Order: sequence, then C-alpha cells, then structure tokens
Amino acid sequence: MTTKSSPRNIEQKEVSLLYLFFTFLKVGTVSFGGNMALISVVKNVMVDRDKTLKNEMVLEAVSIGSLLPGPLAVNVVAYIGYTLKKSLGAIVSMVAILLPAVMLMLVISWLYFRFGVNQRFNGVLLYITGAVAAIILATALQLYSQGLRGSWVKSSLAVVGAIGVVLSNRFSFTLLLIVAGGLAGWWLKLHGAGGAVNNKAVSPVFTKTKVRTMGTIVAWVALGGLLLLFVSRAYSYTSIILLKIVFIFSGISLSLFGGGYVMIPIMQSLFVTELHWLTRQEFIDAIAFSQLTPGPILVSATFIGYKLYGFAGALLATVSIFAPSALLMILVSRIYSIISHLQYVRHILTGVKSVVIGLIAGAAIKIGMHVQWNVSLALVTTASFVMLYFYKISPVYIILVCAIIGMLLWYFNFG
Repeated sequence: MTTKSSPRNIEQKEVSLLYLFFTFLKVGTVSFGGNMALISVVKNVMVDRDKTLKNEMVLEAVSIGSLLPGPLAVNVVAYIGYTLKKSLGAIVSMVAILLPAVMLMLVISWLYFRFGVNQRFNGVLLYITGAVAAIILATALQLYSQGLRGSWVKSSLAVVGAIGVVLSNRFSFTLLLIVAGGLAGWWLKLHGAGGAVNNKAVSPVFTKTKVRTMGTIVAWVALGGLLLLFVSRAYSYTSIILLKIVFIFSGISLSLFGGGYVMIPIMQSLFVTELHWLTRQEFIDAIAFSQLTPGPILVSATFIGYKLYGFAGALLATVSIFAPSALLMILVSRIYSIISHLQYVRHILTGVKSVVIGLIAGAAIKIGMHVQWNVSLALVTTASFVMLYFYKISPVYIILVCAIIGMLLWYFNFG
C-alpha cells in the first residue's frame, strides 16, 4: 500500500483527484442536515471506511474553520482537498461537494420562476432528519472514544461544549466556548494528557514559498479588497448586476461568522429590505428550498442569483458565496502548518478539539429537540445509530434508506 506523510506526521493513503471528486460527490448527494451532518459523513467515509484521512485532520479543519467566516462544512472540505492534493484538490473537492445541491437548486429555481411551486413533502424529510441526528451523535461518540477517553479534563470540556450549544443559539457564545477551550488547553497543557494523541514533534519547513509567494500575497490582497468593497457598499455605486452579485455575496462570505443560519437575517435585510431583489415570500421560499437540498443553507444564493440573472447569475452567486471563505481557510491553514509544531499551539488546539467534539454532540441533541417525534421515527433513528456506531454501516446507505422510508410513509398516508 502506498503511503505518504503529511507535514504533521499523519500517514495517509495516496489519493487521486478522481477519488476526491467522486467521494465528495457522493457525500454531497446525501448530506442533508447542515454543517455537522456533512462533516460527520466525511468522517465516516474518509476516516473510518477509506482510511484516507485521520481524525486529527478532520478535527483540525473543524477547529480552524469554526474561527473563520463562511460556511463551515464547505471550508472544511476545501481544507481537506487542499491538504491532500493542494490547490487543484481544493477546487475539485468544493465543486464535487456542492454540485448535487446546486444542480437541484437550479432545477427548483427554474420551476419556481417559470411555473410557481411551493415547498411540500416535509414528512419525507422527517426520517432523513432522524438519520442526520443519529449520524452526528455516532460521529461525536466515535471521536470521543478515539481522542478524549481517559482524560477527565478533555471530557469535561466536551460536555461543556455540548451543553453550551444546546442552551444557546448565539454564535458569539459558541465562539466563546471554542476560545475558552483553547485557553484551557494552553493553561492545563492538555496535549498528550490522556486520549489518543501523537506526541512526535515535527519540524516545519520554513520557506518563503509557504507564506510569501506572489500567489499568496495576491490572494490576501484580493480577499481584503472584496471585503473592503462590501463594507464600503461599493455595490450601490454600480448598475452592473453581475458586479453587484460579486460584491455582495463575496462580502457575506468573508464577513459573517456562524454559518448559514446566522447569515439569514443579514441576507433578508439586504435582499428584501434594502435592495428589493426578492419579495419576503421569495426569500422564505429560497431558505425553505435550500433545506430540501443536501447542501448547506447558503445554496440559497443559487436561487437568488438565478432570479437576478438566470444561469450566469446563479453560477456567479454560488462561486461568490463559497469560494472567498474557502480561500481564506486555505491561507490560514498554511500559517497553521508552519506553527503547528510549537508546543503551546498543540496545547491550544487540543483544548479546542475537545470543545469541538462536544459541539458536534450538542448539534445532534439540538436537532432531536426540534423534531416532532413519533414511534416510527424513534425506531428508525435508533436503528440508524446502532448501524452506524456498532456496525460501521456507511451513512450514505443509512440516509438513502431513511429517505425511502419517508417517501413510502408519505405516499401511503397522504397519496
């Protein structure tokens, strides 16, 4: 078996661009339920089944991405693609993970604006929601067993993270928990304190190509320019709709923390109240349709762009909402790869990872709290968890089976 060593001494299988494309395409097809659901499927497929990633890489990606703006799941995928196959790997991975949701949203948008449709069949999605909760919870428990068991301090940080995300809807509080976890890791010197960790130090390669290449400088300048254009409201000084799309969606990507749900009120204020690009009902429908797709909620940008300028507008809005924050993730990860050997950085990241595992578990609990449970849903969800946690059945099959169950029950109850 051919292996290679990453900069952080993590041995992994060599992967191809085709592997990245088809793996993330499959993951993107079934990843209903938002950020943590998608990340959980990635972990199950690439870490547990294919052995092409290590848990540490996934947790690092989530830890870094949680501190940055933009959609967390897409940023994590870009990080993984870049780590495995550099810039081309990041592009291929992002395209693949978004392709199913974007294509479905394009079809929905065409039907909506041509014929007029409304959201239906919520019952079909109910059982997918149960599967999503099971996937996220199973992933959190697996990560706990592999990384935190044996350390009461790390376990306590995870519990605090889970309770915090359940009790609070504010991203600022979640961010505070992550920062507190990092400080606790530094103060208590948690790296290596129980749990499965790699204590071998790896000397980084300090080269100018790491942080001072012309491409890197251009990327930082471009991101800063896009953010400045958004903050300065440059979109109000041009009548070219495609430029407006770039300025606004890229600005949203770079300036708003906390994921799609945090961005909803900002987007509504911009698109409905200020710019009058959408009616209130169209905006509500855009968000509702995004929930019907297996992608992040910000795929609603595809719907908005389609209304403004057809296919070209949809494509430009989609690229603008996802690409800038993903590029920022990659640039920050380059810096992290240089400083990751420092002992205090390892302590900080160990504390952050402990909290992140708790956040993942809390996300599953929170989904369960907002579901209208019945006997059949409880049975399906429990069976999904057992299949995932104890028998390591791929979440792809779990979600597909739950979708079929939901369709059959909807048909016989309402057809």
